[in-house]
Amino acid sequence: MTSEPRIGEMKVGLTLKETMIANFGLVANVIAWGSFFPVLDLVLKRWDVVSATAARQVVAVVALLVILGCIERRWPLRRGLPWGTMTLLGFVGITLCSIVTTLGVYLSSPLSAAIIWAANPVTAALVARALYGVPLTRAILVGAVFSVAGGVLATVAGQGGRFGFGLGELSIVAANVLWTWFSLAIQEKLAAYSQLERIAYAQLPGTVILVATVAAIHLLGLAELKMEFSPWPLAYIVYLGCVPLALGNYLWLWAVSRIGVNVASMYQNLISVMAVLVTMWLGVYPTWQQLAGGAIILAGVIYAQKAPRDRAVPSA
Repeated sequence: MTSEPRIGEMKVGLTLKETMIANFGLVANVIAWGSFFPVLDLVLKRWDVVSATAARQVVAVVALLVILGCIERRWPLRRGLPWGTMTLLGFVGITLCSIVTTLGVYLSSPLSAAIIWAANPVTAALVARALYGVPLTRAILVGAVFSVAGGVLATVAGQGGRFGFGLGELSIVAANVLWTWFSLAIQEKLAAYSQLERIAYAQLPGTVILVATVAAIHLLGLAELKMEFSPWPLAYIVYLGCVPLALGNYLWLWAVSRIGVNVASMYQNLISVMAVLVTMWLGVYPTWQQLAGGAIILAGVIYAQKAPRDRAVPSA
């Protein structure tokens, strides 16, 4: 029997089997999210930023509600749901975060976005410390340094050493902050529900807001919307909604509830490696630097979990 940790911390008393399952879940999450940036880049050649965001979220929420209905064996929407809380979580974690992420990929590139995502361990640690008082142990800090270095090494190598920082990259940093807050807040605000219910219930109002935004933009003529309904763009959108968003987000929240946001976020550095591998169909193959970067990331993740009770670093 494991005791409940503070929001964002690793569960106390996890068995080796439970820890391994959580880590395997994060590996699956990395594979799902790693394909997100390259596939989204393909979608944005045919769809505008807001419409592409809303479309993939619609697919995700439908998939989550169907799966939830099958698993729970009842209509997935309970009575007496905290709609105000769900709307806040959905707006910040789904609507705003999704638009900012899509904008970041649109203004930069899928690989540049993946590089910036490598800073997530630092972002997660600082946000968790500031909002929930999650300790910054030396193990976490050392692991974060290793994982960030590995992610940057792997992805910069994939771009021939080129790297820039502009509005697109800044948008990805902002998305990191929003997603970390969402990952922690949903554990606290929807604690009475299962992990699958949490992501589904937050996804629903966030998606409704996105669809309403697209409709308002179209009806008011505020901007020109671009949507191509040919088979391949639609297939990409269905994939983004079902795999990175529905499956990937669920696995992420489930793993965070077990091993904590600081350790889980280190795996996100492998997303940059996966993003490079997905682009191999363009003739870009992994270099020794990319393989070395992946090994460094894993070393950081393992080290951070080896000493979860290391003494906390004093706050400034």
